[in-house]
Amino acid sequence: MGMLKNIDSNDIKRIAILLLTIIVGCIIFFSLIDFFADFLGALILYVLFKPITKYLIEKWKWKRGLASLLIMLVSLALMVGLMVVLFNSFIPKLLSLFSDSNVITQALQDIDDNFFELSGQRLLNDENLKALQSSAANYITNILGQSLSVLGDIGVTLLFLYYLLSNTGKIEPFIFNLIPVKKTELIRFTTELKAQTYSNVLGAPILAVLQGLVAATGYWLLGLPDALFWGIITGVFSFIPMVGSALIWIPFAIMLFTQGNHYKAIALVIYGVVIISMVDNVFRFVLQKKFADVHPLITVMGVILGLKLFGLPGIIFGPLLISYFLLLSKIYKEQFLNSDNDEPEEIKPLLED
Repeated sequence: MGMLKNIDSNDIKRIAILLLTIIVGCIIFFSLIDFFADFLGALILYVLFKPITKYLIEKWKWKRGLASLLIMLVSLALMVGLMVVLFNSFIPKLLSLFSDSNVITQALQDIDDNFFELSGQRLLNDENLKALQSSAANYITNILGQSLSVLGDIGVTLLFLYYLLSNTGKIEPFIFNLIPVKKTELIRFTTELKAQTYSNVLGAPILAVLQGLVAATGYWLLGLPDALFWGIITGVFSFIPMVGSALIWIPFAIMLFTQGNHYKAIALVIYGVVIISMVDNVFRFVLQKKFADVHPLITVMGVILGLKLFGLPGIIFGPLLISYFLLLSKIYKEQFLNSDNDEPEEIKPLLED
């Protein structure tokens, strides 16, 4: 009761307005939650293309609408081009991987034969193999279905992007006036926001391309089939730090070993550990220092979260979302909790340790 006496009417009004604002904000957010991924994608593109838009507007004296339209068309061309490659090349290749005559099916049968010779037991019978093929085909078909739904999301994303770009230079002051945080903290947030965006949206794909090219070169030198395709798959799996690419080249090494290509299998393991992993470790460190120091655990958890929430686009959105959350938590702690000076004496030794 003593605490309530210290609260005057202005404090009550302020708390009531804050609660009302939070309630209305939650209602708006959950009503538009289906468009959250689209807005996040537009925000990412806005951060990436804002410097180009400002250059067109300020240096070339383009109209805001014309500059925004150009960026929209470029973004649309990139997205549609990626989808065309995905539909025409990538998905059909994945669907053919588990056919009866494919190398993966043959490799599984070879592994089963070797295991039978050693133990007298079968890992895969015809029914299990058919079930595996059916499950793989269904999973890949679901990926295709998600990719088709992305086409609708692209339209909404580009619509958001147009209004963001057409208000380049006006959005930030508007947001600064709304958020009850010091301007210095907001400037710091926008700076780190750019760094995190560049790290997740540019750094991770650049690393995937580098690792995919290195892996494809190794597969080609060892005479593996479809070296470029499997290099691309290795690059995609590199979004998972440390172990991602190994999920591709280790099964390949096992396949070679079961087929009697022992020297090639050993060579692939050495190449994977020394060369492919080196690209991941060295270039990931370089890119993180170039853009922002994103912890690998954030990437791993972000990919899991992103795939669950957004499907395939979550590979990028998930780590970005966790990075934003941690950044906001850090700024809140420094802004309102004054954590460096207010820690109780009994826990300071623990923090120092």
